[in-house]
Amino acid sequence: MKTVERIADDWLLATEIQKLEARLWRGVKRDRTQVVLMTSAVRGEGKTTTTAYLATALAMHPERRIAIVDLDFREPRINAYFECEVRHGIGEVLAGRVALPAAIIKTELPQLDLALPVPGGEDPGLLRRAREIGETFDHFRSHYDLTLVDAPALLPVADTSAILPHTDGVLLVAMAGKTTKPHLNRAREICLGLNANILGLIVGNLKEAAPEYVDSGYYYGYR
Repeated sequence: MKTVERIADDWLLATEIQKLEARLWRGVKRDRTQVVLMTSAVRGEGKTTTTAYLATALAMHPERRIAIVDLDFREPRINAYFECEVRHGIGEVLAGRVALPAAIIKTELPQLDLALPVPGGEDPGLLRRAREIGETFDHFRSHYDLTLVDAPALLPVADTSAILPHTDGVLLVAMAGKTTKPHLNRAREICLGLNANILGLIVGNLKEAAPEYVDSGYYYGYR
């Protein structure tokens, strides 16, 4: 599996991701948070990459059950890191065509499962089915210790705003040297306007963008 191999081969990535994993796990266990939405202000800020590696690091502990749900129906990219066969998409579940267990995909890491759109994406309008979204997340709460939801960026489209109220918390992902302060502030305002529980901010690319301040690639801060 690509993510496992990369973590094994890249000690710097492994160190930083494991720091993120440990801090997030302490927080979600303390607050009993089970469904965490991963998003960003605009596209291309590393949220999908962060989600894939963070979930992998979380699932390397045998006592945990971790899931990723890819609800970025316009540009689904999670499966680029896992290369699993998708027989039934999560969109089919929201549309009522298949039961959720049929859409669960086992990965090579026994503690990590996926729920993905069909290749090419699915109808974003399905994300506005509040009852189905709520029931889907309730299933993950009852079967997994933690579920990471890869959602679209907040500013370009309204998809994530429809999902946020059904989650237990949100992590904002930003890219040092790219994400602007106005974009980040607007993303935060959207989350707070929907009464979302902002768990923290993950900032990537710090080593390249601001080497005088940090000696690592990520910063993860709670509110």
